[in-house]
Amino acid sequence: MAVLAINSDEIWPLSNEHHLFPVPMKAILLLASLLLSLAAHAEIYKFVDESGQVTYTNLPRHGAKKLNLEPALTVMESASSSRKKETSTSSTPSNFPKVDSSTQRKRDDVRRTVLETELATEQRNLADAHAAQQAGEKLRVNEKSDSASWKTRVAKLRDAVKLHEDNVVALKRELATIK
Repeated sequence: MAVLAINSDEIWPLSNEHHLFPVPMKAILLLASLLLSLAAHAEIYKFVDESGQVTYTNLPRHGAKKLNLEPALTVMESASSSRKKETSTSSTPSNFPKVDSSTQRKRDDVRRTVLETELATEQRNLADAHAAQQAGEKLRVNEKSDSASWKTRVAKLRDAVKLHEDNVVALKRELATIK
């Protein structure tokens, strides 16, 4: 089994064998990133059923259209393209799907209804968590406030309250974005 010594620039094998040169860390990272980027390529298909439901998948199926997508930008390409966008006006691609305003309004109404229902449920869960916290913070028979069991129980109850408070805030923030 080979053991490696790693510093910021090189990896040296530590074994009884004699190696003539170290393996540069940058070369290993480059090779790993190239191998990972090859695995990310996939063909994407768009299928629209008879009710108008759109499904995107990586599996071909009868009636689906294969999408010709541009490759993802690398970090270097992304930086240079953002500089280009600053100097030119960007427009929506011609093949970008368009939705009429009444359809979008209906979608927004459904989204608002779902979020409002989730908010009401989350507010009930928060009230229940507050009640459980108040009940759980009371000391039980032969229990002290510095005992591990009391501290653990109270910490879990406080975490539950915090989770529901965060969810309520997130849902209100999401509702505020709907037109």
